[in-house]
Amino acid sequence: MAENKKDNRARSWRLVVYPDSAPQNWRDILDEENLSWVESPLHDKDKNSDGTIKKAHWHVLLFFDGKKSYEQIEEITNLINAPIPQAMKNPKGMVRYLIHLDNPEKYQYKREDIKCHGGADVEQYFELSMSTRNCVLREMMEFIHDSEIDNYDDLIGYCIKHKEWDWMDIAANHNTLAINKLLDAIYQKHHPKDDSKSVTLEERVTQAKEMAEKGIKKSVIADTLGISRKTLYKYLKK
Repeated sequence: MAENKKDNRARSWRLVVYPDSAPQNWRDILDEENLSWVESPLHDKDKNSDGTIKKAHWHVLLFFDGKKSYEQIEEITNLINAPIPQAMKNPKGMVRYLIHLDNPEKYQYKREDIKCHGGADVEQYFELSMSTRNCVLREMMEFIHDSEIDNYDDLIGYCIKHKEWDWMDIAANHNTLAINKLLDAIYQKHHPKDDSKSVTLEERVTQAKEMAEKGIKKSVIADTLGISRKTLYKYLKK
């Protein structure tokens, strides 16, 4: 009886490309193979466990309509001097890893620096689950309340300026009624008022940073400004 062999073929593969070993036109080489593939931002700020910087590299993801064997993929990687390719068991997780989205302890690369080639589309992998969406909504509403933002324009402006794309998605496509009700409630609470006494979001951020630079504990800063620790961290990372 013939022995059953494990099928090690896969529809999606991942590999690493190093600037110092790949040919300069490595992207053109992959494009000429008529591949559907995704390129990460250049990972040049990753750290080893001892704090030293890792060798700069790109993560590359290859997607196929049908299953491909290791040997077939190796023919491709040999063209660009890439090390051993690996089959992807979790494409969603790997796509998000391109920018360390789910690894806050690692350097956060920019989502807009992900490059898609040959018709590849990764937007589906960044869609928020219902539970995550609810967490983001709570985080947003806490920030709106603490910052006393009272109009939609300021909220969207903040999202664009600080590239809070998950917040932008929630504000534009989900829960807009709840957000607008909160903005309106804050507006009604503060108007009419003496505008000369109003404090802008930027003034709050500046005050928080000045207190932090003086060595004041974060818990004290948060209590003084009447904001949550999460909101304070948002202020300090601007």
